[in-house]
Amino acid sequence: MALSRLDNKQLTAFIPGTIIDVKVKVGQQVKQGEILVILDAMKMHNRILSPINTTVKEVNVKPGDRVVKGFVMVVLD
Repeated sequence: MALSRLDNKQLTAFIPGTIIDVKVKVGQQVKQGEILVILDAMKMHNRILSPINTTVKEVNVKPGDRVVKGFVMVVLD
């Protein structure tokens, strides 16, 4: 499990890295603890999990994208 920051329902990258996989799409309902994104950072695959039961409002990444610390990867409703 990886910790990402949740600000105003925006999940941000906690460390710079590369997106390996995106497990959700806009409009999808997710449960707390469900994997949203897999982020490769420092040669480790970090699973970014949903902190709450909710619906995905925006997905701002795709596999292969490089993100900086603080980048908004997913917005929850």
